[in-house]
Amino acid sequence: MTRTLATIMIGLFFAGCGKHYWEARGRGFSEFQTDSGQCIQEAKTKYEVSERIYRRCMRAQGWERIQTNYPDSRQFRGPEDEDEFFSPPNPLSERGADVRGRADDPACAGATASRPSHCRR
Repeated sequence: MTRTLATIMIGLFFAGCGKHYWEARGRGFSEFQTDSGQCIQEAKTKYEVSERIYRRCMRAQGWERIQTNYPDSRQFRGPEDEDEFFSPPNPLSERGADVRGRADDPACAGATASRPSHCRR
C-alpha cells in the first residue's frame, strides 16, 4: 500500500513539471506571433490585464495550451503572468539544449546575419 501511494505521489509530481506552451496543428512561428500579439492587445482591458481573456482568445484562434519539459519546434511560449503582458517572453525561450540550433528551430530560419547566436551560420 505504501509503495503504491509513493508511486502515485511521484507520478503526480512529475505530471506537474514543465513549462506551458501553445501549439496548433499545422501552424508555426509567424502565425503564433500574429495571434499572440492580437490576443495580448485584447487582454489589456481599460482597468487590468486579463490572462483569462488572453487564453480564451488563443483557444478561439485554434491554439491549445500544453505543459512539457521538451517543447518541439511548433510549441511556443506566451505570457503567463501580468508582467509578461507588457514585455512578452520570446516565443522560442525556455527550450532545452537539445532543441536549440536544430534545423527545424524556427529561430534559425531566414537570413544568416539575423539568426540568433545558437544557430549555425
